[in-house]
Amino acid sequence: MTTGESKPEDKGRTDALSSWLPDDWRSPAAWLEQAHRAARLLRRDVAHVTPWQLRQAIEVASRLNPGPWGGDFREVKTEHWHGAEVKWKEHDEGTVVWVHGGAFAFGSPRVYRAAAVHLARQSRCKVVLPAYRLAPEHPFPAAHDDVLAMLRHCLSHGEKLVLMGDSAGANLVLSAVEQCQKEGLDLSSLAGVAVLSPWCDLRQSSASVAQNAIAHSPFDQRDALEYIHNYLNGHDPKDPRVCPLLSSFQNWPPVYLEYAEDEFLAPDVKVLEERFQKAGVVLHVRTEPRAVHGWQVLPEWLPEARRSSLAIGSWVRRALSLSPLTTPSSNG
Repeated sequence: MTTGESKPEDKGRTDALSSWLPDDWRSPAAWLEQAHRAARLLRRDVAHVTPWQLRQAIEVASRLNPGPWGGDFREVKTEHWHGAEVKWKEHDEGTVVWVHGGAFAFGSPRVYRAAAVHLARQSRCKVVLPAYRLAPEHPFPAAHDDVLAMLRHCLSHGEKLVLMGDSAGANLVLSAVEQCQKEGLDLSSLAGVAVLSPWCDLRQSSASVAQNAIAHSPFDQRDALEYIHNYLNGHDPKDPRVCPLLSSFQNWPPVYLEYAEDEFLAPDVKVLEERFQKAGVVLHVRTEPRAVHGWQVLPEWLPEARRSSLAIGSWVRRALSLSPLTTPSSNG
């Protein structure tokens, strides 16, 4: 037997081991699932990471990724809102307001800087990143009140804009638009609403919590319930303000809905899609077959995030009645 050949007894041990593992145990997806499982175990049961510690770690990491060259990040603080504005090479053909996600507990305009620069490049629009108060220090209705106040301010000025949110930020966006509808505010300047992997149901009985599909997710049922508890702090999870699935969605502007078909929140998002369709909303749906929840924030690293940035940028320009870009992904 030449050097490097497998011995019969080695093959037998490998076959025996394989019989105890999933059929696709050698696949990248299987390894990614195990990596997420290990990360959850280390984060919660070994290191006992608190929301505050996770928030700080994410903030520090985000400073290492300012986004592509040509992006301008400017902090803003006014009487009505504070956060940041992002432009790419001084392009300002329209306005996108992006409400960040982070389970109501972490995230910030600075964390979203790189993703916002990519979107500004693909849309040639100014991207506004409002900050809001975070849980558990500031439970409901703090975040909802902050986003609602900013949207009221934007609508009062009549500037045409697209309102966007991801994950918990999408929950805040959905709630704010529905509340403005109920208040009878003029939504004619709201050209569209984009929601990315929206966390649209905070009830413990939600389809996502029940299914607990965690194969491709950095968080699971236990995480969801913890962050729901931290933010709601005893508030009724059936309140439509925190459970947008219970909203009517009547007379809404066009909606862009994006999610991964295998992510933790997908079961709830599919119900939301049905609710939009039933309400007659002009709906554009885009999915990724496999993607980690929150992938849109990492266009520097993930090809699926770059695809999302390009797709959202194109949709934003259509919503704002801007002409299509001939080379939307170029640096010029």
